[in-house]
Amino acid sequence: MPKIVDEQTREATRQRILRIAAREFARLGFEQANINLIAEQAGIGKGTIYLYFESKRALFLEMLRFIAQAHLQEIRAALAAGETVQQRLEGLFLAFVRLAEQESDSFHVFMSALYGVNRLFQQEATALLREYVAAIARLLAEGQERGELSVQQLEASALMVLSVTESYVLAARVLGYPASVLADQAGAVADFILHGLAPSARRPPERQE
Repeated sequence: MPKIVDEQTREATRQRILRIAAREFARLGFEQANINLIAEQAGIGKGTIYLYFESKRALFLEMLRFIAQAHLQEIRAALAAGETVQQRLEGLFLAFVRLAEQESDSFHVFMSALYGVNRLFQQEATALLREYVAAIARLLAEGQERGELSVQQLEASALMVLSVTESYVLAARVLGYPASVLADQAGAVADFILHGLAPSARRPPERQE
């Protein structure tokens, strides 16, 4: 029993370090963040943190993997729920709203690794981006099989869906939109995406000569 307790305690400490690290890396960037300060805020000795992570770089990489696992689980669950593509796209949008609201540190440190101050780790963050696109592409492929929509380029369309949902949430958060307002817009965003994926549906009928 003591061994099990020790393993649980160690894992709990590791996750606490990762959460605090996400906050510090999101706030200061990789170069400015201090691993000793992260250890102090996690309630462990400065030397003890190296029993969990051999360097600040190793800590950042493990933090990105931790974020990837949590975010992908959230996104895949959202895409699996609902019966129609419309409902699943609404779920995807709401998942990004939740991540930006409830997991803001991890959400923003991931975005900073792609586009901002932490681009030193862009390659690792890109792997998560590809997983996002692949999960959305599978949703679109299933929608095609059921006759709900028709797209010619699955990967490009999936990237478009990701860009619309994720960028919309980011921009709205910067503008100060509360999560409740964003949640109310899920249906409109999903409808906008579906019309964008099927432009032919909006073309006027050809005139008969």
